[in-house]
Amino acid sequence: MLIMKIKSIIACGMLLLTVGAATTSCEDMFTAENKLVSEELAPKDTLYQVMGIVKRMQKLADKSVLLGEIRADLVTVNSDVASTDIQDLHDNNVRFDNLYNKPSDYYDVINNCNIYLAHVDSLLMSHGDYYYEKEICAVKCFRAWCYLELVKIYGEVPYITKPLTTADAAESIVASGQKQDMLYILNQCINDLKDYALKDENNALRPSYGASWSGISYANFFIPVRAMLAELYLWKGTCTGEQADYKDAVRMYHDFFNFPGEERGIVPSANITGVASWANRSHMGNPTTNNTYPINRFSLGGNQTMEQVGVIPCDTSSYYGNTSELRTVFCSLYANNYYPWVIPSQRIRAISTSQVYWYYQYVQNPAYSMDFSTNPNDYDSPDYVGDLRLPSVYYTMSNASRSRYDANLNSEMSFIRKWTAGNLMLSSDQKNPFVPYFRVSILYLHMAEALNRAGFPETAFAVLKHGLTYDVMNDRSIISQQEFDALCEIKSYGFANIESKYENNSELSSKANSSFVIWNSNKFESPAIEEIGQSWLHLPADAPRNAIMQIGIHSLGSGTSSLNTFYYLDDEETQSHKREYYELPDTVALPRRNPTEEQIAAWKESIEALNAVIEQNKEIDAEYAEYLNTPEVKQKRQARVARLILDEEALEGAFEGHRFYDLMRYQKQEGQFQTTITLPSYISEEYKTSEDNMTGKPWFLTLPSR
Repeated sequence: MLIMKIKSIIACGMLLLTVGAATTSCEDMFTAENKLVSEELAPKDTLYQVMGIVKRMQKLADKSVLLGEIRADLVTVNSDVASTDIQDLHDNNVRFDNLYNKPSDYYDVINNCNIYLAHVDSLLMSHGDYYYEKEICAVKCFRAWCYLELVKIYGEVPYITKPLTTADAAESIVASGQKQDMLYILNQCINDLKDYALKDENNALRPSYGASWSGISYANFFIPVRAMLAELYLWKGTCTGEQADYKDAVRMYHDFFNFPGEERGIVPSANITGVASWANRSHMGNPTTNNTYPINRFSLGGNQTMEQVGVIPCDTSSYYGNTSELRTVFCSLYANNYYPWVIPSQRIRAISTSQVYWYYQYVQNPAYSMDFSTNPNDYDSPDYVGDLRLPSVYYTMSNASRSRYDANLNSEMSFIRKWTAGNLMLSSDQKNPFVPYFRVSILYLHMAEALNRAGFPETAFAVLKHGLTYDVMNDRSIISQQEFDALCEIKSYGFANIESKYENNSELSSKANSSFVIWNSNKFESPAIEEIGQSWLHLPADAPRNAIMQIGIHSLGSGTSSLNTFYYLDDEETQSHKREYYELPDTVALPRRNPTEEQIAAWKESIEALNAVIEQNKEIDAEYAEYLNTPEVKQKRQARVARLILDEEALEGAFEGHRFYDLMRYQKQEGQFQTTITLPSYISEEYKTSEDNMTGKPWFLTLPSR
């Protein structure tokens, strides 16, 4: 038996490594205590240890968000009220004693994972090969997630898979001075997990224990292995620049979204929930917007569980210990005198207002569509120009009724509604109940990123503009035949994936089935846009039951992106290289009865002429497709899509902890990554602001010195 919580020094710094996997009470979620580590564990003990690891993950929830967001360019810190630690994060001047610079908390989880994995082997022998397979997979995913976070933060860290049960063992790691770089650690984590993706399981590989806590199922405490592998491969491709690594990422994202019976789409249900849009065409005087975006995408209830890809459950009362303080950072509360520590920066406002909101509704023939004004004077608030996600998430309201009685209280309250599940009136002791590992829409954006870097800019752009469905994949004006054929070579990993509409075409079925191009038509559906009086955001009448509506991610805040002429892949210069089509000649009509030989001959001649022109137009298409596939044009397209993706990651992922690492990946992928931070040149040119808390500062924090 080994007593828990042995302190040790690791990685040239004071890193607390907890020896056991014990837990203390977390309301009624963690009621059991296991204060000893034994090599002879009973089944009940393994449950306690796995849930103990979940509890230790709570310490990482806020750190992972704030390290990835406050150091980046989408927020401004109120130095009058924010803590010194938050201010230092924003200045990218992070001291060793900063509250959020604690690699020990990550290694605490890692060591508990190592201990669990080392001792569970004996249980596998006594209870069967697969008795603890779910738990082993879950624990390995926790460990991989922690290592991915560590290398994103520090660049190089010690990689340890053996349990450290004594101070001497930890000291030996310190004495060795060994640290591994990002690529090495990514490879180790991938090799540790990839065999699980061969299994014909997905959610079945996540423990559930048949219960829930605070409305969150136990299964949702754990990270799906295919989603974890997809993220690891994306970062690996970022390190190597190899298309093969990006293709592996594409494969894993696709397989996660398309796993039979567990499909996940951009819209969490077959209606308009989770989309920020104008409720009517009036945007002046008293604008009316549909504010289901923050409520339905950042809560855990009903279909919204489909949006959160695993969450870290947090205590909802400080009485129990590990609570999330993100609401104090981002929102007005009595505890901070209604002065939030962090508000949106001018950069995110500039990115948001630069978008063109495009409205579409099929009213009559012809259809009605329009782009909304880009003049801020036409709106009550300039934030309503362009994309609507920022004004849906960042909400301000007067606090005059309270502040007039207390001069210390802010007269205006503001909320980042992502961290309030849409609520506006919160008491200071109401803590955020969870922090997600990933969200579906963020993973779709990461898949688009991998697609683009793997050489598929058309499909990556389709993720942004249209959403992936059977119809989109088979529309050659969206995805060329050449790109479609190449996508058919990316095969699903570990399960068969077929499309019923290919059954009558043996050649296409053989080529396409079990590949990336399969977005099952019995599950994924594009919205109907040509029904009189209907909003474009609804499913066709003949859509399959329980269909998932797919839209372009840009449509989550910028309207009908699939029809928006301002949201394009190829600019006018590129389009000018396509020759105009030849006009199709009229054909001769045959009489219904008893045509003469002369009439038949004339009809055949007209058909031959028509076919000849059709072939000429096909040649124009082939010629243009060949031009688009030239290295120069393809590179140009990929560069444009990469920028659109980075902007979309800002619009969709702001305030969630992604921005710093999105910029890091972009700079690495563009070959512009240096020891110190430089921002993408187009960001500085297109979204100029006087704020720059990043340039010249180091990308990676330094591990605490011994």
